[in-house]
Formats: sequence, structure tokens, C-alpha cells
Amino acid sequence: MRPSHRPRRISATAPLSLLMAATPAFAAAPSGQVTALWFALGFAAALAAALALASRVLTQRMVPGAAWLPYAGASVALLLAGAWLAGRWPLVGLVLAIAVLAWGLLLVRELLGRMRRLLEERDHARAEASRVKQSSERDPLTGVLNRGAWRGRLEQLASDAREAQPPRPLSVLFFDIDLFKLINDSLGHHVGDECLKAVATTVAAELRGGDILGRMGGEEFAVALPGARRVNAIAVGERIRMAVQQHCQVVGEEVVELTVSIGVAEYLGEAEPLDALVDRADRAMYVAKDSGRNMVVAAEGSFGPN
Repeated sequence: MRPSHRPRRISATAPLSLLMAATPAFAAAPSGQVTALWFALGFAAALAAALALASRVLTQRMVPGAAWLPYAGASVALLLAGAWLAGRWPLVGLVLAIAVLAWGLLLVRELLGRMRRLLEERDHARAEASRVKQSSERDPLTGVLNRGAWRGRLEQLASDAREAQPPRPLSVLFFDIDLFKLINDSLGHHVGDECLKAVATTVAAELRGGDILGRMGGEEFAVALPGARRVNAIAVGERIRMAVQQHCQVVGEEVVELTVSIGVAEYLGEAEPLDALVDRADRAMYVAKDSGRNMVVAAEGSFGPN
């Protein structure tokens, strides 16, 4: 008899077994670890790219290559090895990725600290430069502009007045403290200094924000009044005169009854040099002193109709 051949029975699970055998090993790895690994690798690579971009935009002082190049190399190497680690030891890869990521975050923290320090140094340098400039422009006793700084401001105001359309008026007040030498000689230089400070403070309180007060030397002061015509400047001068007379009667413990004599001049425009403008205001002040003191005298001439 011929031997019987029974058909070989194929199990229903055989195809699934073959598929699992052909599936890469990382499919059997915990999916959460693999996802976390790839996320950490991507984050580390993104940090490396950001540091590389920062090194091109910022100076080497901010992002030195010695700090970020090793990190970039480690990130690229770990990224290339990610597939192999994910398929065999995802947990080991995740630990390495987290370590590289922490390294990158420390570098970013160091960069932020370096930027903060540099910004603080810049702000300190600017503040110091501003302080030095201000101290060089200010009268050390009264705190108002010194002669040179006031003249510089006047030149700028005159230029702005000429270039405006239509041209803007500009006036100047010159004044000094009446009988100041007598106060100095009889009560002492300390009282004289306090008188100068009191007058400067009183006058400054009567001015607008754009008006410029300066000490010309000794007991002489000047005020530049942008936008003020002759008639307006006379009104400001009267306000200053009355304020000094009212608020500077007593300085410290001494009765001084201070008054000021004020000269006013309006800028005539391009036809008038600034030296001539200042001289007209100065001469008007001396007319006020010679006429009895404690008054306002205006020089003739104005840029336009008052």
C-alpha cells in the first residue's frame, strides 16, 4: 500500500509570528521611552542649532565657540546614534539624551547670564558717561548750566528757530543780583554762595520746561526763552524779578532782601550774530542797574510784530 500523505496543517498564527520576527527590535521597546528619547534628541539638536545661530549673530565675547562647539558635536553624534539606541536600549539613549539636553540648558543659562552682565556693564558705562558730561556742563555751586554749556544750548535753539517754518521767535534774559558784592563783603562768601543758590532755585521754578537757565559767572545769570517774543520775555522777566524779591528776603539766618536787574533782547534772526544778541541783553541789564536796579529793561528790536 502506498503510504498516505496527510496535508500539513498551517497554524493561523504563523503569519503573525513571521511578521513579528521581521519587525525591527525597537517595535518591541516600550513606546513611551522611544517617544521621550526622540523628543529629547530633537530638543538637544534644536538647542545646538540655536547656539550656532547665536554665535553668528552675536560676538565671540557673548557666545564663544569653545563653549558650544563640543555641545553641538555631542548633539549631532547622539542624534545619529538615536535609531540604534531606540531599537535596542531606548532607556540608555533617553538617559544620554537628557544629559546632553541638560548640558545645552546650562549653556543657555550661561549665555543669558553673560548677556545680563554685558547689558549691566553697558548701562553703567552710559550712566557714567552721562554723569561726567553733566558734571562738565553744570555750575558746581548752583547746579544750573555753566557759561559754555548755556551758549551751546543757545546756538542750538537759534538754529532750530531759523529752520522752523515759519521761523520761531527766541529771546534772551540777562540778570544779576543787585548789590551782591556788598552782601559778599559784609556777610561773607558763605552767605554769598547761599544767595546764588537761592536765586538759581527761585528762577528755575518760574521757567517752562524748554527754557534754559545758566550761570555766566559771578552773580550773573542768563535765560534762553525759545518761542518767546520780546513782549513775552518782558513778562517772564517781571515774573522772575517779583519771585526773587518775594522769596529771597531771608537766606539761611541772614536778612538779605535780594533783588535782580534784568535785561531782555529778542533774536533778530540770521541777520544778527548770537554775540550781538547776548550783548544787547547784557547792555539792557546794565541800563536796568543804572536806572535804579530791581527792574526789567528791554533792548530795542524784534524779529517780527509783537
